[in-house]
Parts: sequence; C-alpha cells; structure tokens
Amino acid sequence: LATAKVQRWAPEEVLRTLIEAELAARDASNAANRLKAAAFPVHKTLETFDVNVSSIPATTFDYLTSLEWVRSRANLALVGPAGTGKSHTLIGLGVAAVAAGHKVKYFSAADLVETLYRSLADNTVGKSIETILRNDLVILDEVGFAPLDDTGAQLLFRLVAAAYERRSLAIGTHWAFEDW
Repeated sequence: LATAKVQRWAPEEVLRTLIEAELAARDASNAANRLKAAAFPVHKTLETFDVNVSSIPATTFDYLTSLEWVRSRANLALVGPAGTGKSHTLIGLGVAAVAAGHKVKYFSAADLVETLYRSLADNTVGKSIETILRNDLVILDEVGFAPLDDTGAQLLFRLVAAAYERRSLAIGTHWAFEDW
C-alpha cells in the first residue's frame, strides 16, 4: 500500500496487486499442504536424478516427467534391482505432480497393507480405499521387499482393482512382473 501511495496507483491496480498476492500465497500454501499430505519418506526431485546413468530411455523419462500419464489415469511400474533409482524416480515424479497441482499419496507396500489391515479390523476397507483413491496419483513403493500373506495380497489387489482407470498408480518393485 505504501508503494501504491508513493507511485499513485489507481485503485484498480492496488486491488489487482492485492488479489495477485493473495492468490500466490494460497497457491503456495496449497502446494505445501499437498506435499505434506503426500507423505514422502524423503524429498527427491527429478532434477537430481541422473537419467544418463539410468536404464530409463530419455524419451520415456521425458514422457514420465510431462505427467501426461497421470492426467490420463495410466499406470507406471518400475521394475529393477535395488539401487537403480526406482524410489528416487517415483518420489521425484510425485513431487513434480504435487507442484503441477495433483494430489499424491506415497506408501511403501508394507505401510499400505498395514493401513488396509487396520481398516479390515473395523470393517472399513472400502472407505479406506476410497479415501486413498481421492488422490490423483498413488505411489506404491517396495512391492515385494516384505512378503504378503493371502489376506494382504487380496487387500492390495482390491486397491489396484478399485484404482483401475480411475486413478494413476505408480509401483516400484524388484520383482519381475511374472513373479507378481
């Protein structure tokens, strides 16, 4: 307001400047809230991922970073041995999706199954799955690092089936697809 007074801004310009500042503050606050709600275990970005030493082809990486697959509700499976950058890529894509305005939720497979088990105990599995699927992108990392019993596998399948063509799933695993 002091600047507006000194520079003799018109009332419309003062109002426009105030509204722009409010919108920018709200956008920043919303992005921070979405990032916190995503529950990433660490903060990784795509800028710190070295695609040149990765087995992901540059054109595929460019497509993934465009986030078109999230908008079209497609899925992503990153399969490879430990230490190949699967988690970094998943978290980096999740952070980029948050920055683009998407709602994202990160789970390790063990944490997701534990969450679904708790809801199984009080008969709210369907409600829990619907709550998870309010996100545009659900990241499920470390599939296969801890074995799943039959009930855990069924709960995981139930989430995947419910997400089909409704939400994007991004999965990281060291298991070959045939072993799923």
